[in-house]
Amino acid sequence: MKALLPMMATLLSAVCYGQVVSNGDRQIVSSARARYYNLEAAGFQSLSCAVNFDFSTVPQIPSANDEATRKLIQQTSFSLTLDRNGPRVEHKFPAGSPEAAKQQAAPATNLLTSLIGGIFQTWPTKGLHGPIPPFDSQIASVARTPDGYLFGLRVPGAPIQVSTDKNYLVTTITSIGGKITEHPDYAPSPDGMVFVGNDATDDSEPYGQVAVKYELGLSVINGLRLPTSVRLRVNENIDVKFVLADCSVKKAMVVPVLPPPS
Repeated sequence: MKALLPMMATLLSAVCYGQVVSNGDRQIVSSARARYYNLEAAGFQSLSCAVNFDFSTVPQIPSANDEATRKLIQQTSFSLTLDRNGPRVEHKFPAGSPEAAKQQAAPATNLLTSLIGGIFQTWPTKGLHGPIPPFDSQIASVARTPDGYLFGLRVPGAPIQVSTDKNYLVTTITSIGGKITEHPDYAPSPDGMVFVGNDATDDSEPYGQVAVKYELGLSVINGLRLPTSVRLRVNENIDVKFVLADCSVKKAMVVPVLPPPS
């Protein structure tokens, strides 16, 4: 379980530096970006929600498996704030909970908090504007392959490669010298391809492979297509479901920029 967050954190958004791509490659990059729903371009700033777990799917932890502790965990409120920088996850025990009871429940509440954060840690790199970063200076290389295209992304210390088919639909993302492999899932919408899940494996840990798969259900909130339900599987021992409820969205005004008159 400790491998989940490092694995997610490795794939944080690329930074802007270095040479930009050539004019020819820039057109390929632009065509690829255009396939995907761009939440930032639609005005997205942040999403804040309560997180409600399906407790029939929550893993049992021996230290938190007695009836009183399970009841306390189910009464604990979880919340998520999500923006372009990633998630902020918090949990709050019911008012008046004894300190000893909170300490008994802490392993379980910390696990649930980490599961929420782990999923949404890299959401901006795929769900905010698709798998192709928004700035050309974030693209290290573009190459044609027999099946489509290979985009090299600039990430300090951990270059990332994004493979797509000939229609620019991403098929594979690799990083850490090929030790982390992801197969993101995108679904069509009237606004472009929307991120709805990921299937990833991490072979960088000495104690064995970590497999992480999750599915996102989407809703339209304030005109934006956003995740509101999650099913997360980690190896063979975690298969948990939760929903995002009572969500509020901060949205910027979008001013269309028209081309100059010819």
